[in-house]
Amino acid sequence: MTHFVDIWQGNLALDVQSLDKLIVLLDQQELARARAFKLPAVRDRFVATRGLLRTILARYLQVDPAGLQFTAGEYGKPALSAEQLYFNLSHTADSLVIVVSDLENIGVDIERIKPRSSLPQLARRCFSKAEFNAWHLFSESQRQQVFYKLWTQKEAFVKAVGRGVALGLDRCEVDLAGSGFLKVPQEYGLAENWRIIEFFLNQDLCGAVVAPNVEFVPSLRRIDIDRMVGLA
Repeated sequence: MTHFVDIWQGNLALDVQSLDKLIVLLDQQELARARAFKLPAVRDRFVATRGLLRTILARYLQVDPAGLQFTAGEYGKPALSAEQLYFNLSHTADSLVIVVSDLENIGVDIERIKPRSSLPQLARRCFSKAEFNAWHLFSESQRQQVFYKLWTQKEAFVKAVGRGVALGLDRCEVDLAGSGFLKVPQEYGLAENWRIIEFFLNQDLCGAVVAPNVEFVPSLRRIDIDRMVGLA
């Protein structure tokens, strides 16, 4: 059986007309969360994220986006209620990625590649000893990009298993020479049972999807806001 992993990429900086189309799809809990944000830009990103998530998932299920119901796993990972369709999302500033799959253990993370004086301290805390030593072998000009490559892949893993960073990013070790893991926490099986899909949305924005290492076809798709909310 061939599974699917669709990676949807879009922009959260939407105009008022688009936001008006999306906000009516949100449920009462989402609307309450939106109203709690004091900054309009943060509120609008939240509305765009939830509205686009509902719109995309509804396309797969062929249902009304406003009627979708969500639940949360033991550690807070969101999921659809009573549906065999799974998702995960990540955003940074105005960039959004939503991964949709028929595989339950799916995770995604995106990060903007930018200078940070704290990278060495973060690497020492979040990388395994082997990863940290390998990272230091790269030239200074390469370390920044390699850091975010490792970071997104580790984040995607802890999100795939539903634990988040509380699991400990240093507990999974990435194979820098390949597209998989050398080590994962024992409770999640063998490292070779997991697969990493690395992608770059542009030269400053990198991302990774982590999924079970089974047969699937990954697809990178663009969110067409005009078509999705009926503006075209």
